[in-house]
Amino acid sequence: MFSQAAVESGSSRPAVAGIGRRELLLWIIFCLFVNQALLLVDVRSYDAFAVSLLTQNYIYWLACYVVIYRLYLGDRGIRAGRLDCALALAVCVLIVLSGFLPYRFGTGLLATLVAFYLLALNGGDRNFKAAAAVLLAVSAQLVWGPIFFQLFTPELLRADAGLVGTFLMALRPDIIWKGTSFFAPDGHAVSLIAGCSSFNNVSTAVLACAAIAMLRRTEWVRGDIATIAIACAAMILINSARICLFAWSIAFHGYWHDGEGAQILGMAQTVIVLAIAWWGAGPSRRRS
Repeated sequence: MFSQAAVESGSSRPAVAGIGRRELLLWIIFCLFVNQALLLVDVRSYDAFAVSLLTQNYIYWLACYVVIYRLYLGDRGIRAGRLDCALALAVCVLIVLSGFLPYRFGTGLLATLVAFYLLALNGGDRNFKAAAAVLLAVSAQLVWGPIFFQLFTPELLRADAGLVGTFLMALRPDIIWKGTSFFAPDGHAVSLIAGCSSFNNVSTAVLACAAIAMLRRTEWVRGDIATIAIACAAMILINSARICLFAWSIAFHGYWHDGEGAQILGMAQTVIVLAIAWWGAGPSRRRS
């Protein structure tokens, strides 16, 4: 038998009495994000807990908040259907099974599953669509972006080295550039690896733009493409400047890679990218 809410909403899915669709989806996302938080936060001691908080990707957790926020604003009158309950059961089982996979891969796959479910069966709810868009950006940051980067690592590292080498040729012509390595006159040398590449952080810029845009509204506009491009370019340029500092000298490498400079650069990246995303999602840009 169909519930009254399902009939009124025009949905043909049999509803399950006693629980709303919005509430069920919130529980699914809550379980998914909490499971990841437990893996990322070190609770062995107060000091370890504080350090783990300082090393978090704040843009990522902002995106998680936006997903929950948009689901919370979803239609409260629709009852959960059998497909919704099947999704909840499947996600709970897969969360347990994902413990055998790297946390980024497992969470990213589950986020992709829920995102496509919301895109396909959102009932016309714009808030659900917005939540799905941010979930796709989350999954891209966790799993699809790294996979793409692994497939094209040599090409991207050469492009990265070309950008860094161009900067160093203008600023420090005494530093020798060979391939993806840089050699300073004092014997200090730096070689680019995948983890240090500027292009490895592009998915974070995309995530920031998606999160801020869907926080401020529920629809995409043409100007969002330009905003994402600007944010990605800013992320690449900042990280290229960071690599230049690594190659500058041994002292600079110690400060900007392992010391307080690493936190300064991390916060600068976060603030600049979020500022670009906020500007791009503003009312003046919405009309473009």
